Amino acid sequence: MKKFILVFVLLVTLAGCNKPLTKEATLKRMDAQEGKIDSYSLDMDLSVKVSALGQKNNSAVEMSSEVDRKNNAYSIDSTNADGEELEFIIKDGKAYLEDRPGVWKKTAKVDAKEFSNQADYSVPLELLGLVSEDLEFETTDDEYHFMYDGYDKKLYKTLKKYYNISFTGFDTEDDLTITMNVSVDKKTFNVKEMVTKVIGENKKGKVIVSIDSEFDNFNTIEKIELPEED
Repeated sequence: MKKFILVFVLLVTLAGCNKPLTKEATLKRMDAQEGKIDSYSLDMDLSVKVSALGQKNNSAVEMSSEVDRKNNAYSIDSTNADGEELEFIIKDGKAYLEDRPGVWKKTAKVDAKEFSNQADYSVPLELLGLVSEDLEFETTDDEYHFMYDGYDKKLYKTLKKYYNISFTGFDTEDDLTITMNVSVDKKTFNVKEMVTKVIGENKKGKVIVSIDSEFDNFNTIEKIELPEED
């Protein structure tokens, strides 16, 4: 009888240890994990679809980055809406653009700020924090999922700051809807993907801005150095 009771108590204890984390506890673990991230890679796609006043227009920007947080350095390859490919290296607020293969030239500091802001791992954590009370939360075998659907003024302003989006001709509070889905690795509490859409719709038409960010290769990126300027 004593053996049975001991086994029963052990099973109950183990079951308690495996109790799923709450939304709030998961967010806290993610915030704590951020301090352990020294480097990572990011693939980001930003697209705009416009259907207004009888016209349709689509454009997209792609960005692939390696980020060395420990040394405040970024290596960024981007393709703009015109299909032009650009390569930047940013360190300590200085930005260099590859003018032609193997030849680097210093570029405007505004480029350094804009690109480094967009590639910063803290962005999804900040966005989640702004609407934490309104987030839906689900758990799968390998991931935690946070979902948001609605409109929050601070959230929109923060997205606008990081991604330079605008909705001319729309009432931002009445015409806009924001959806956000963030996937988090269950073992490491690292963000794996953030998919955000800002949708503007009124009688004049519809505009959809989509931002898809995928994070990977945590703490495996080699030190990024500034190139020699030509």
